[in-house]
Amino acid sequence: MDRASIYFLDEGELNTYDYDETLPALPLPDLHDTLKRYYESLKPFGSHKELSNSKEIIKKFESGVGAQLHEKLKELAAIKKNWLNEWWDKYAYHMLRLPLHPYIVMGMPVKFEVINIPETPAHLLKNLSRMIYHTLEFWELAHKATMKPLSSNGGKTKYSSALYKRFFSTTRVPGVEFDYIKSYFKTVKDGATPSHAIISGKGRIFVFDCLHTDGTIITQQEIRNVLQRIRCTLDYEPMGDCVPVLTHDDRTTWANNYMHLQEISAKNIETLITIESSSIFVAFDENEPQTYEEISLICVSGDYHSKWGDRSSTIIAYKNGRFACIGEHSAYDGSISVSYALFVQLSMYEVPEPDWDSQEVIAIVPLKELKFELDENLRVEIKRAMVDCDRRRNDIIITHDCFKGYGKEVIKKWNLHPDSFIQVVMQLAYAKLHNEIASTYETALMRHYYNGRTETLRSCTTEVHKFIQVANNSKSSNSEICSAFRNAVNHHNHMMNETREGNGVDRHLFGLWCIAYENGRGIPEFYEDPLYIKSGGAGNFILSTSTLGYSTNVGFVAPMTLDGYGVFYTITSDNIYIQISAFRDSSKTSPHKFNETFKQEFSTIKAVLQNAYDSKL
Repeated sequence: MDRASIYFLDEGELNTYDYDETLPALPLPDLHDTLKRYYESLKPFGSHKELSNSKEIIKKFESGVGAQLHEKLKELAAIKKNWLNEWWDKYAYHMLRLPLHPYIVMGMPVKFEVINIPETPAHLLKNLSRMIYHTLEFWELAHKATMKPLSSNGGKTKYSSALYKRFFSTTRVPGVEFDYIKSYFKTVKDGATPSHAIISGKGRIFVFDCLHTDGTIITQQEIRNVLQRIRCTLDYEPMGDCVPVLTHDDRTTWANNYMHLQEISAKNIETLITIESSSIFVAFDENEPQTYEEISLICVSGDYHSKWGDRSSTIIAYKNGRFACIGEHSAYDGSISVSYALFVQLSMYEVPEPDWDSQEVIAIVPLKELKFELDENLRVEIKRAMVDCDRRRNDIIITHDCFKGYGKEVIKKWNLHPDSFIQVVMQLAYAKLHNEIASTYETALMRHYYNGRTETLRSCTTEVHKFIQVANNSKSSNSEICSAFRNAVNHHNHMMNETREGNGVDRHLFGLWCIAYENGRGIPEFYEDPLYIKSGGAGNFILSTSTLGYSTNVGFVAPMTLDGYGVFYTITSDNIYIQISAFRDSSKTSPHKFNETFKQEFSTIKAVLQNAYDSKL
């Protein structure tokens, strides 16, 4: 695996975004089929009486208001290649009023030790210089449209690259009722794009341009020179005005302060545009986390005075030489973060470190500090927001662990799909810990459709429920447990394939809700069914989960519900990396106990499968 084969277009290929135009339209399922799949997803969670009630509600919906809403949805799908796109931004994310940190954003530790690069204070500025340089290479691939689209099936199935345009020079603008995405990024075909970077720390903000006058990226040595000057200022001069802390308020309060900032002066408008349009945003964080678990927690709860919460992507550089990255979830999905992190890792591994002690003269890159004009009201607001941020600093608990017993190679030898395998073991672990099953969301990637993002796989199926019952029955034989497990895993894999073909449930139901809401029809009774909520509808999944691929890079977001978990994992040949998030205020959840139970069940299932294999010999 090398970066050229993964990320660089081959000669003669279409450019990055031309592939997007060849992708098929997002499918719109038949209403009857969606409701049939939906009813199947309710079965593990309802009594006979509850299911009978739900069946009547579904029947009434299908023959009445649901049919009417579906006809309107069909009209929309006939004229738009992606009927979901605008609604997904607006209603799934932008109407939420919660602070983005730590409740909405995606976080990920950036791992350099896995490629034998020390993560120490002495290497901080050198590693950060290299990281920024390779991030700019990634930016250049997106800007010049020379990045190879991600693909599957040996390159036959191409994935949309549209979300890469939101990784750089993009911000989530606060609104009183709804936020919205504003992107300044452009491809070469579309025109000039911003090339400046922002470095923030201790409440101060600095800007410099990342390109030479001839359009080439500034060197790693030149970047280190800039970082040294900024770091010296942060170490020996006072704190700044800490305006970034305002971005971590609830969205309506921040929207009001955002407008007030602009009302004070034209200079503030210019400064906001400079921050929001920058190609890269880097935040120095004065904390010194020692583990990947601490890195993860602090990246969404650390120096609020220096992170600009609205930015679509942010690099976090800790004082002790550790790193993390943050993604604003409405702008793009976790697969983009993982793609970026892997590119940086491969680049750091493959591209030799520059000669930092070279006697060649290093050009001095112009550097400017950005300052806002503030009135007394905003100074008071900054102090209030900081107190509020301090209160929520520990709202999220996050684990980071690695199960080293086996990985995808062993799972494949058992003729089972690795992701499906982990999903079923995970749900067994939850049932063992909490003595109940959990409504479970798994991300199903839909980027093989035009501007596609994700669909929900409701992975707590009847087959998984049956397996959990068999596994928890002391009278079950090893062969019965093994058979039920294989059936659950294989059925999950089948359901994932079906979902990715456009045969899901939740995005279709979401679209019908949006049609009703925007046409002032009121929310149909269908969405008030207790089993709709209990099965995870309206974002009430107890387990919110996603596989992030087959590298060491794993990230996280907060759970969907107070008493739920976020469970995220990656699968390498020999290991399984796991991150679990939970809310500290929950009296029910314990991410560390869940993590330990999860790992125990990996070992238990291995013994079950091995015993079944041995018995056949």
